[in-house]
Amino acid sequence: MIPRLLLFIVVFLTAIGSAHAYRVAIFDFDDRLQEPCTVAKFIQKRLTEQIDDIEIEQFSGKADEALSVRLLTFLDQQGYDLIVSVTSDALILAHHTVTRTPLLFTNVNNPLFLGFRTLGAPGGNISGVSYYVAIARQLKAFKTIQPDLSRPGFLFDRFNKSRNVELPESRDACRHLGMKFEFALVRDKSDLKQQVKSLIDKGVDAVIATSSGTIYENIAQFIDICDSAAIPVYSFSKQGVTYGAVAALATDYYRIADEFLIPMALKVLQEGISPGRMPMAFLKEGQMFVNAAQIQKLNLHAPPNTINTTVEIHDPPADQGCK
Repeated sequence: MIPRLLLFIVVFLTAIGSAHAYRVAIFDFDDRLQEPCTVAKFIQKRLTEQIDDIEIEQFSGKADEALSVRLLTFLDQQGYDLIVSVTSDALILAHHTVTRTPLLFTNVNNPLFLGFRTLGAPGGNISGVSYYVAIARQLKAFKTIQPDLSRPGFLFDRFNKSRNVELPESRDACRHLGMKFEFALVRDKSDLKQQVKSLIDKGVDAVIATSSGTIYENIAQFIDICDSAAIPVYSFSKQGVTYGAVAALATDYYRIADEFLIPMALKVLQEGISPGRMPMAFLKEGQMFVNAAQIQKLNLHAPPNTINTTVEIHDPPADQGCK
C-alpha cells in the first residue's frame, strides 16, 4: 500500500513539474505601462493567443538608466524563459546586463551602431528586430513631396540613445545628397518650441522629428510655428504623421513584431533555439505614410505611388494591435 502511495505522489509531482508555464518578461526603457496600445501589450496579446500556458509580465525602466540596470539584473536572475526588450535604450543596457536569459529586442535602430558586428546570427543569448530605414532613403522620399528641400533641420533628443546613431548618419546623408545639415538637441518636450524656433532662424526649409517619442509624439507643441513659416515637418516614425508631420518613410512597429519577433519568440520558447542562432530581422523596404491635411495646408504634392497610408491629424494611429 505504501509503495503504491509513494508511486502516486512521485507521478503526481512529476506531472506538476512537467506542466511548465512559459514565463516571459517584457522590458520597456520608457514608462508606458499605463498606455493602452503599446508594442509591449501587442506582443503580450500575440504570444498569449499562440501559447496557452504562458505568463507574461511587463516592466518599465522609467527612462532611468540606473533603475533599468538594476531591474534588468533582477529579471535575469528570476528564471524567465525569455526577456523581450523594447527600444534602443533598453537594448544597449540589456545587451551588457542580461547574460543568463534568452533575450530578444525590438523597436531598435541599426544594430550595427548599437554594439553588434553583424546583422546575421550574433551568437550568445541575443537577437531581435530593427525598425531601421536608411536616412538617405528617407530624405529622398521627403524630396518627392518637397523637391526643393535643401536645408533640413533635425530635432534630436539629447537623452535618447538613438541620437548617437541618427545624428552622424543624418549628417552623412545630407552630405551625400548635397544638403545643408542643421540640428538642435532637445532636453524635454517643453524645450521643443524654442529649439524649433532656433532652426527656423537658421533658415531651415523643413524640420525632421527623429526617433524619440519626446519629439514625434509632441509635434503639436511646435506645429503652429512651422505652419506659420510654411515649413513642413517630417518624421522618422509613422506616429509622427498622426501628430502633424507631413510624411514618414518608416517601419510599422506592430508589423515587425508580428512578422519577425513573435516567430522568433516561439522558436525560443517552444523549440529551445537560442536567440544568438537567429539572424537579426528587419523589413527590407519602408512604407510611406502621409498626412493629407498637412500636405494640402502647405500646398505640397505627394506623388500617388508614394502614398501607402493616409492619416489625418490627431486620428488614432493605425494598427495599434490592441483591438
